[in-house]
Amino acid sequence: MRARAIADGPGTAGDKADAWIAAIVEEAAKRPWFPSMMLRELASGAPRFDPETFAMMNAVYAAVRDIIMQGQREGAFRAVDPLLVHLTIMPAVLCFFARQRAIAANHLTMGIAEPRALEQFVAHMQDTLRRTLRNDS
Repeated sequence: MRARAIADGPGTAGDKADAWIAAIVEEAAKRPWFPSMMLRELASGAPRFDPETFAMMNAVYAAVRDIIMQGQREGAFRAVDPLLVHLTIMPAVLCFFARQRAIAANHLTMGIAEPRALEQFVAHMQDTLRRTLRNDS
């Protein structure tokens, strides 16, 4: 799993956090059906999630948790709850791709449906995560 390899690999926690965001977004982009399905499943209480699905979700969370904890040890990240950070980032990723599908299916281009490039979204999410974690003390 890419997320685990990033967490266990070399580099600062900040660099790993950027790589984690890029990997999560790239993996979602490869599976355009997945974000909408995940949002539906979560909204309905996850009745079709099997142990393997929960294990995959936990592996993605564990990777970012470990990156956050590394950054806290390094003094680069402030004290935050890694789960709440994860729950801040993942819905935005899921909604971005669910929105992309809705735009394509309905040929929308204005307002909330105004197109955004994948690279722009990655950069925005990396900035959002950095700002969320930044230790200003």
